Amino acid sequence: MSDATPISMPVRGTRRWLADSAPIPLTRFPPARPVAHIGRISAALAAPHPALWGLALAVAVLDAVWLRRAGIALAPFGFSVAAALVAALLALATLFGPVLSEPKLRAMALASAALVAVTVPLAVLHYLTATWALPLADARLARAEAALGFDWPGYRAVLQAHPRLAWWLALAYHTSGPQVGLTVIALSATLRVGRLWAYVRMFAVLLLAVVLVAALVPAAGPFVHYGLATVPDGSIETLGALWHLDALEHLRAGTLRVLALEDIRGLVTFPSFHVCLAVLTAWALAPIPILGPLAIALNAVVIVATLGAGGHYLPDLLAGFVLSVTVIGGRAILRGRRARTDLARVALSGRSGWHAER
Repeated sequence: MSDATPISMPVRGTRRWLADSAPIPLTRFPPARPVAHIGRISAALAAPHPALWGLALAVAVLDAVWLRRAGIALAPFGFSVAAALVAALLALATLFGPVLSEPKLRAMALASAALVAVTVPLAVLHYLTATWALPLADARLARAEAALGFDWPGYRAVLQAHPRLAWWLALAYHTSGPQVGLTVIALSATLRVGRLWAYVRMFAVLLLAVVLVAALVPAAGPFVHYGLATVPDGSIETLGALWHLDALEHLRAGTLRVLALEDIRGLVTFPSFHVCLAVLTAWALAPIPILGPLAIALNAVVIVATLGAGGHYLPDLLAGFVLSVTVIGGRAILRGRRARTDLARVALSGRSGWHAER
């Protein structure tokens, strides 16, 4: 079933399968009594998945314990703003859900709240794992890259010789963050709510996986490995490849004492989360007319740009691509199994009713 197929009243047991694969019709519920709101409010805040909120809480508790042991304090302003934002979005989700029955706005607010609630504690965890100061894997990644036949310094030289191309690639690279907001808005506006929930869930799974893998395979990046740890003279934008180095040095040396949310940078080299996000975003927006093909094309450019503007080795890109395809493909397999199970139950129920009538 395509994401463009509207649904009405799904058969019991197949609701999740159908909702994940199609836009839902705009349905307005009659006003409920105050007491009846309680159950509807709790249901309204359960999406994208109750386990997502459990993950955010568990990682936040782990962060708190780890920060205390490491002697690192949190600068309160940024984290307070993030907490207030999540609370405000959840309040809006409640207002737009069981109170006003505005499914588009409710989905937008709830998805945004979930993304912030999961991303912030995982970002802190990502920083904390750098305090392990495991041996850097740059030499291994560079050897693997060479074995694949890719010459990273040669690629960078091409970009330096074509600064306009480098600039456009860097611009595409930095669209990854804004594309997350665009995805939430587009899927909510087109009432592809099931696909939106799937996007948020897989975003959380991919981010968690990348943080855990990167903790075991830390690297500074090719700009450092190849002795290019300074910004070239205006020929290529390399902020994304260099802005993490100061934080990485302090974390590995154990000299970071205060962590501000606004100062957190991505320390990941292997696997590339930019590639994971590019694949996931392209998948999420693919069914939407006009926007879908544009998103696929743009994110193909983002993947290429990750090498230079992002300061990644080729194995980082390949690992990110394989990881994202595995997560997306795994979801499709699970949905297929669930759908077959639901259809079998419906068929068995119908057969039982037929026998009862006889």
